[in-house]
Amino acid sequence: MTSDDQFFFDYLAQIPNDVRRYSEQVADSINRHVDHAADAVRNTLSHQSWLPSSVRPSPAFRPFSPRPQSLYDRVHDWAIRNRAWSAAILAFVGTTGVLYFGSKKLRAKRRKAKRSANGARKEIIVVAGSPHEPMTRSIAADLDRRGYIVYITVSSAEEEQLVRAENRPDIRPLWLDLATLPSSPSEIHSSLNEIHTLITQPHAPMPGVPPHVCQLSGLILVPSPKFAAGPVATIPPSSWVDTINTRLLSPILTTQLFLPLLTLRNTNSTIILVYPSISSSLSAPFAGPEVTTARALVGFATSLRRELSLLHHNNVDLVELKLGNIDLGPQYRAPNSHIAGTEVLTWSVQQRALYGPQYLNSIEQRPVASAGPGFVRGSPARALHNALLDALEPTSKNIFGKRAARKPVRYAGRGARTYHLIGQWTPPGLVGWMLGLRTGYATPVESASGSGSETGWEKIDR
Repeated sequence: MTSDDQFFFDYLAQIPNDVRRYSEQVADSINRHVDHAADAVRNTLSHQSWLPSSVRPSPAFRPFSPRPQSLYDRVHDWAIRNRAWSAAILAFVGTTGVLYFGSKKLRAKRRKAKRSANGARKEIIVVAGSPHEPMTRSIAADLDRRGYIVYITVSSAEEEQLVRAENRPDIRPLWLDLATLPSSPSEIHSSLNEIHTLITQPHAPMPGVPPHVCQLSGLILVPSPKFAAGPVATIPPSSWVDTINTRLLSPILTTQLFLPLLTLRNTNSTIILVYPSISSSLSAPFAGPEVTTARALVGFATSLRRELSLLHHNNVDLVELKLGNIDLGPQYRAPNSHIAGTEVLTWSVQQRALYGPQYLNSIEQRPVASAGPGFVRGSPARALHNALLDALEPTSKNIFGKRAARKPVRYAGRGARTYHLIGQWTPPGLVGWMLGLRTGYATPVESASGSGSETGWEKIDR
């Protein structure tokens, strides 16, 4: 048998296998189509209401086909199968996030003064406020505890004695007489020669210790928070003059005296202007001196801040610290011998009739902390101290070496931010209602001249 014959017989042997495979494929296709047609007929008959229930077939059962897994499901399954790799990746991502994103927050909460290489204090803070004020003493004590050299401005021997009575070597009095100003604003005031020497010439804190140069890190302006209250018609001119001189003119002149020192070196410094803000935010009536002073200080701060931003080194910032209700603690809480409302007795009969009821009602609704340890609703002194230290903290630099912008306004104390928003967005009528102001309280002036009116006002003393 030749090779051609063998090839022919092999080819004939493969034909039955091919026929079998093709016939099976055709049979499977026919079966699928028949099953699909049977399912369609069955589903159709199962929904026909005219067929009896005993004859009506049930719908065909279709096995549930699982939906494709999402990316989250696939990642979750992979993490379950590879627990070791999952833990390693999670630890790496968490550590990187803490180091990268949390570094700025951790640095911002340092709240400690920097030390020189020899371990001595080198950052100087000047607190421009009366030592008689509890807030001035509280701020100075906290800054001293955090490692700053603190100077408190004084203008009399009594105030100097109050500062020295603290018995702390790094809380020092600074004589500052605003009545004798230098002929040129660019000159260094004679009272500031001590600070000028500390920030320009090296000195050793003690023998055998390497000398170092200090830096002026901040000027904190703390005007007295006490203002005369009452209608404008009842406030004497001498009270207005005293308010303008001590609460407005004094901070402005003090800032002017310290500007040559603040701009003398290329070190970061901050001017912090502290003032109460609740009455000024609400434009409250019967608080004319406080509202006038606060609004004037805001305008001065805004103008000076824009001037400082034009400096070549741009190293001096100005921050406004708006105060709400602050409780400095029992050691600074002086007994309040003044009874609110008794000043009405010093008014004339006509002024009592015009403003008396509304003024007394506003005292009851005044949004300030009550006097006495059991009724104080103010924030603790820690809120004030932390706000000051956050304002003194130098801002970080970005990747291009430029300092980040500092917040121009900060808030401390309960109600400071809330009343600021209320004063900006709430209608004046609603603000007046919150302050307890009602129309129609005024009594006729003629009726105020009677003896019954005098008897009624005398009840305030009781």
